[in-house]
This record gives sequence, C-alpha cells and structure tokens, in this order.
Amino acid sequence: MVAFFRVAFFLAAFFLVAFFLVAFFLVAFFLATFFLAAFFLVAFFFATRRVDFFL
Repeated sequence: MVAFFRVAFFLAAFFLVAFFLVAFFLVAFFLATFFLAAFFLVAFFFATRRVDFFL
C-alpha cells in the first residue's frame, strides 16, 4: 500500500511539473510572438515615415 502511494505521489508530481512546464512554454511563446509582432509593426511604422522624423 505504501508503494502504491509512493508511485501515485511521484506520478502526480511528474504530471504537475510537466503541466507547469507546458503552460510556461505556451505563455512564453505567445508573449514572444506578441512582442515580435509589435516590434515589426513599430519597425514598419517607422520605416514608412520620412527619415527627417529622426533628425
């Protein structure tokens, strides 16, 4: 019975860690794509403006 609880505990801990890792990578991926899209939008906005804007 103790072995069953030990295996169940390790399985629960493993799935919990795996779930948090997957959630973290999903959030990081969405944040990276969001910031990349925002950067390209800003870069495109500045690229379409005149160079005199910077001077």
